[in-house]
Amino acid sequence: MNPGALLHHYGYLAVFAGTFLEGETILVLAGFFASRGILSLLPVLVTAAAGAYAGHVFWFWLGRTQGTRLVHHFSRFERQIARSLELVERHGAGAIFLTQYLYGLRIASAIVFGLSAMSPRKFLFYQALSCALWATLIGLLGFFFGRAVERVLGQAAAVEKYALLFILLVGGGIFLYHRLRERRMKRNQPAAAPAPRD
Repeated sequence: MNPGALLHHYGYLAVFAGTFLEGETILVLAGFFASRGILSLLPVLVTAAAGAYAGHVFWFWLGRTQGTRLVHHFSRFERQIARSLELVERHGAGAIFLTQYLYGLRIASAIVFGLSAMSPRKFLFYQALSCALWATLIGLLGFFFGRAVERVLGQAAAVEKYALLFILLVGGGIFLYHRLRERRMKRNQPAAAPAPRD
């Protein structure tokens, strides 16, 4: 089931679940649905901020309690975690705002914040601000995109289908770009030196 169908069937629950994970596409779609009157804008923004916040707190807690074991168990996250750790060391609490907009790093970064020496109180405060800002910006992007489409093309039902298709294609393209980039970086990694023989 695609994100558009999920929103049609489950509404705000789909917004919460989508933003709990890496949820730009579903949030842009929810903002677009709000512009069409299918959802209401304020509940979309509040639900998205709550979903993103709950997700970050969960991954932070997992990083704090199971971090090292988690990194070794999910080796595919090692590159993202290394990049996130570098950002945290360089920017401190500012990395919470920065990583919110870096696709593919959000979950890894929350785990890293849990692994770091950052206090839970500091993380919870800055993460709440970051999620509220992110949800507002991305949700409004979808909302005003819907308004712009409506202004140019009118309110025909076909407009909704084409706009949804466009959003899904852009979201899918971004996802594919990052997956291919990740694979290319893995291929270009130098092979580990063989262990010395006795």
